[in-house]
Amino acid sequence: MKAPASGTMVGPWAKEKLDSLQRYLDFYTKVLKNQRWRTLYVDAYAGGGRAVVRTPSPTTETESLLEEYQIDADQAALINGSPRIALDIANPFDRYVFIEPDPDRIAELEALRTEYAGLREIDVRHENAAAGIQWLISRNISRRSHRGIAFLDPFGAGLEWSIVEALAATGFFEVVINFALNMAILRMLPNSAVFQPGWREKLDAYFGTMDWYEEVYTSRQGLLGNYLEKRDHYSDRLLEFYRRRLGGEFGFVSQAKLIRNTRGAPLYYLLWAGPNKKGLEGANYILSMGETLTRRVRSRSR
Repeated sequence: MKAPASGTMVGPWAKEKLDSLQRYLDFYTKVLKNQRWRTLYVDAYAGGGRAVVRTPSPTTETESLLEEYQIDADQAALINGSPRIALDIANPFDRYVFIEPDPDRIAELEALRTEYAGLREIDVRHENAAAGIQWLISRNISRRSHRGIAFLDPFGAGLEWSIVEALAATGFFEVVINFALNMAILRMLPNSAVFQPGWREKLDAYFGTMDWYEEVYTSRQGLLGNYLEKRDHYSDRLLEFYRRRLGGEFGFVSQAKLIRNTRGAPLYYLLWAGPNKKGLEGANYILSMGETLTRRVRSRSR
């Protein structure tokens, strides 16, 4: 099997995620069309301009969460990645910021900037998400003059809460987040509560607090003394905990859209959070297209 020459490789389920993103960007830019604010689209884990959709291998017998794939250059499908989806919406943003640490993907993004030269204002930042967001926030942008969306779609549990917090603090950013619950977070939670080196610290950074631990583990009395075990429905508790955290920062948080792999196993959830009710209504409508959790959280607006 040979791989295509370029493009980030994704599973077939990525199209459902990207379709939801496209629908919300269309909604958002229509609402703000002809308004006085400059609009920003930020892709903090941008990848390249296109993605290669992997196809399940017919020889695979075991059913794993992520599945096995074959990559055949003659059959692999190319789909637009999130940067190109955002660039191609009917009512474009005033400015685009693509953040990516990988040099090969940066080359793809630079080619994308050349392709759209004169049509779109594009910044390409060769750095990690935290540095790119801090760079952007330090620029001359404010709630008085700007409105924006940040797409936060990292690999695994790579999204640190400090990034979410910094965007919320601007008072004008909305976020669309890949909450990688089954795909990453649950795999880092041992039944014994004895973590691999660095895993607990990584989860502390992801949730922005150590309080997530109490949502997962509880102490029980045994014959040999107390021991720790996982709570019932701990995965649901973690999802709701994260949604509460988002609601506390932004004011509003959407229902969660579940994304499954081709065998029906849950992978991750799409979440929206933002400072206004209009965005919440649009996000809930779009994220309701498919399987969702319907419980909603509303915290006090800032």
